[in-house]
Amino acid sequence: MRVIYVLFSRGWGGLERYTVDQAVAMTAKGYDVYFLRRKSSKTAEALDALSFPGEEWNPVDYVDIRAILAIRSLVRRIGVDIVHVHNSIDLGITATALWRAPKTRLIFSNYMNIPKPKHDLYHRLEYGRVERVITGSDSMRINAVENLPVMPEQVVTIHYGLDLEKFDPHKTPRGRFREKFGLDGDRPVIGVIGRLDPLKGQMEMIEAMPLILRRFPSAVLALTGEETPELQGAYKSRLVERKNALKLDGSVIFTGSTENTASVLADLDIYVLASHSESFSLGCLEAMAMRRPVIGTDSGGTPQMLDHGDCGLLAEPKNPASFARKVIKLLSDRELAESLATNARKKVVTSFDRKISMDRLDSIYRRED
Repeated sequence: MRVIYVLFSRGWGGLERYTVDQAVAMTAKGYDVYFLRRKSSKTAEALDALSFPGEEWNPVDYVDIRAILAIRSLVRRIGVDIVHVHNSIDLGITATALWRAPKTRLIFSNYMNIPKPKHDLYHRLEYGRVERVITGSDSMRINAVENLPVMPEQVVTIHYGLDLEKFDPHKTPRGRFREKFGLDGDRPVIGVIGRLDPLKGQMEMIEAMPLILRRFPSAVLALTGEETPELQGAYKSRLVERKNALKLDGSVIFTGSTENTASVLADLDIYVLASHSESFSLGCLEAMAMRRPVIGTDSGGTPQMLDHGDCGLLAEPKNPASFARKVIKLLSDRELAESLATNARKKVVTSFDRKISMDRLDSIYRRED
């Protein structure tokens, strides 16, 4: 069965990494996957490193006549059974390209909450071509049913799936990340992993560090990730300026991007998901799998991920003092930190094994679901 994956995102975060991993997993299941990605993007780089088949284009967001015609031509030329879109920005051009191509099925994975109803004529036409909408959690499914012009039975939940061999705390060597950045083994390391973006909460964590350092003077905040492409050269400089203004040199480090999240997580004492709101965070899930104590924001889908406090602590969004209190609590109470981390790992093993998720997707591709 031939499947085209469509993802023209410019960024490189949980959405992009998960889509690439999913394409690889479905190829291993025997599908002939062909990946359309944005030229010179991080997604393209990752796929090129894997020699993954596909093409690199630079379409205009939402509406691009040339991209519509190119997708339509490609589908006819190579014979495509399914087109699977992974970003709402790409859905419009793809749905239009497949109009009057009834033999090719269109599946859309929606990884974010939809802020308002999309029941206007344009969206009814767009989603009228979609066979299935896949969401990453039950709360996202409810949100999609309420806001998209589709029938409830068209919307299904497939939980994010992790490669539990890759994210195994017992198999991941420790010390490499600390050694690379000159961090002694006894220094408490607090990590935020994700693109540098105002919505991801790095600024709030920098603001929290003076309060944390009063109790734990050797603590360090490690910010791992690159700037959101649209903010290139603008946001990191603001973070650096604030770090310098608070005299946090040596207590806040920027580590750049990483291709080995598990190795970074292995050396963290605490993982913080400081985002103002997340529907469902792949990075948080990876930290849970690596048995790291987690602090997340009490907003979006994060409370459900952390079982409302049983798998991690919840802090008030955009509130540096709240983050500081939670970090101090976990660093002061190692028994609590270990208990939360153990609960988190158990939850991931039970509900978020990639093998289970890919079997579920396989059943949808084969119309056995």
